[in-house]
Amino acid sequence: MGRAAAVILMLGLLLAAGCTEGVQEATTVVATSTMPAAAAPCGETGAAPLGVLRSTDRGVTWTALGNACMEDSMVWAVDPTPLVVDDGIALYFLDLHTLTGDDSTGGQRIIYRATTSDGVNFTTPQPVYEQEGDMVDPFVLGMPDGTFRMYFKTFSEGIVSATSSDGLGFTREPGVRSAEGNTPGALLMPDSRVRLYLAAGEISSLISDDGLDFTEESGARIPTSPEFIVDNPQPLRLSDGTYLMLFTRYEEQYEGSPDPWTFTEMHLATSTDGLDWAADPSIIGYGGTSCVVEMADGTLFVYFVNA
Repeated sequence: MGRAAAVILMLGLLLAAGCTEGVQEATTVVATSTMPAAAAPCGETGAAPLGVLRSTDRGVTWTALGNACMEDSMVWAVDPTPLVVDDGIALYFLDLHTLTGDDSTGGQRIIYRATTSDGVNFTTPQPVYEQEGDMVDPFVLGMPDGTFRMYFKTFSEGIVSATSSDGLGFTREPGVRSAEGNTPGALLMPDSRVRLYLAAGEISSLISDDGLDFTEESGARIPTSPEFIVDNPQPLRLSDGTYLMLFTRYEEQYEGSPDPWTFTEMHLATSTDGLDWAADPSIIGYGGTSCVVEMADGTLFVYFVNA
């Protein structure tokens, strides 16, 4: 089940959900533990079904910080993707209310942006890109020239992209980056090439000189066994030059099931070159669509759909 299927199945459940006030810090848990349910949403004007985890030891242990709070917003944030900006985090995401699972209903779909200085409390979401027809799974990547490229999935075309000079407004680029695969994630490599990671049962990759025209790379970056599906590759270049990937894993028997946050495992993998990855079998938590970001001081934040 890709991120698209997961968020669509959650629509009916989330429209009736509510929030209470306050954000409380939970106890630290080891990476092999199941995270407790987030119990600190943010009031009727700050609804955000995104749990927040924090690690100050490079992902060895994690602290649950409750739910992300978004100021004066009823946007139900799903499919999050983060960037570090001005010593804070810019989080891009879709609104669950607009997701339908196909292009048949028409209407505008919108990707939003909100920022935070503490990892939990966000500004009011602002639209940065919209189009007719469904789109899911955005991933925003900073480019060598200071611009930003957003990769995302459309049901009719596949993986496409949009570009921005400031990260505040994106314009669709012509063409299709890949007709196959789901849940795109990308890395800007030291030689300025872009490696695009896609999920289709296992996680594979493509490489590009310009971030637009890609060539498939052989082998699987994160392989799997017949009874499991790996999904949602969220790669990150760390401050020490190595690479970290957050990804999800679940039993194939649950494909298409509701409440994916109850059975979808979140895992980490590490790499020195972005091509060969070592997946950690430890489960850092359970959640739906998720992402990871590193702050300047090495603190890691994970955002994940949790209800």
